[in-house]
Amino acid sequence: MKRGAAWPRTVARTVLALAVASVAGCTNFQDPSTVVDLRVLAVATDPPEIILDVDLSDPTMPVVNPASNPPVTVTPLIADPPEGHRPVTYTILGCPNNPYAASPPAGMGGGGFPSGGARTTVGSALCDESSPNTWALVDTPVPAGSSATVQLSPEQLAAAFRADLFPDQYGNLHGGFDLGEPLTLQIRVDAGGGDRLDVVKRVLYWARRIDDAQMPNQIPISGGLTTYPDRDPNTAAPVAPISPVVEGTPFPVPAGSHPYFEPAPAVAEPYETTIVDPDTHQAVPLSVPHEIVRYTFYATAGTFDPLRTSSELAPGFTGTVHLESKYNAPADPSMLPVDDQGRHVVTIWVVVRDDRGGESWLERTLEITSP
Repeated sequence: MKRGAAWPRTVARTVLALAVASVAGCTNFQDPSTVVDLRVLAVATDPPEIILDVDLSDPTMPVVNPASNPPVTVTPLIADPPEGHRPVTYTILGCPNNPYAASPPAGMGGGGFPSGGARTTVGSALCDESSPNTWALVDTPVPAGSSATVQLSPEQLAAAFRADLFPDQYGNLHGGFDLGEPLTLQIRVDAGGGDRLDVVKRVLYWARRIDDAQMPNQIPISGGLTTYPDRDPNTAAPVAPISPVVEGTPFPVPAGSHPYFEPAPAVAEPYETTIVDPDTHQAVPLSVPHEIVRYTFYATAGTFDPLRTSSELAPGFTGTVHLESKYNAPADPSMLPVDDQGRHVVTIWVVVRDDRGGESWLERTLEITSP
């Protein structure tokens, strides 16, 4: 890939909560949709994107207007089967994006362009805890399932913009000030006994509004989940009955069956971003007609196929968009946890993600019944 070609940095930079550090005694599970050990499945931030008011008269010395800097509510989705009841907590560090860090696995990097540039994903590096630009945003352990509020000071944000600077091959300076600053939140999860992991989540800050059309990202939310026993082999249409799967009420699923679960589509918003123009080598606005919303399926037992669906087909593919995923229920309910009413239960999640760091999820309970 040639460096500096047109690729929205915001699309590339909004990486899901990416587990990149040690998990003591990590289990090798058979299928990525099956959650059998301590995992962070998602991290929701509200808001996921912030448009600041920054004086950029000198990009190396940005001045942030404090009134444009709202607090951010952070909510990790932490799964801990089979224990489930041990005291899991988390803390949060913050640091600037490192434009020279290695790109994450399977990223879109290429051509030697610094990580975080207009054609690459951001680096997957954790914060450097010895750096003065790593800040303890939440140092008192927060129980899993609870939210934490973080707010960077204007001085910390200015330091983040100063740190995220790099020259392109033509000597033009780029970074957070013109391509968006995906500030790193490092969520450290501690389950005790040395069982710990660190994940990276980014909140996208803009130094100033790109143009009058730019609106900050809204969290993508699915309106609910339905299920049906099969699809028509010719049309792929749902086979009745189509049933809602309601939060808080275990939905019966026969052991060994293969029903489909379909999330209601979230809104795919239009948005404004910037790219590096291949001719002028300067950041210029780009209007994206709509973002892509992705749905990832997880279960504490059984598997989903496919793991992930999307609001759009992959490039080069034609056909009908399917948001649903087939659930392969466990064949033996007796091996499953039992709730207070004696039902053999499985927890499932559908994580909803957009192009710009917005995340939410649906959580439901299935009762696996004898066939």
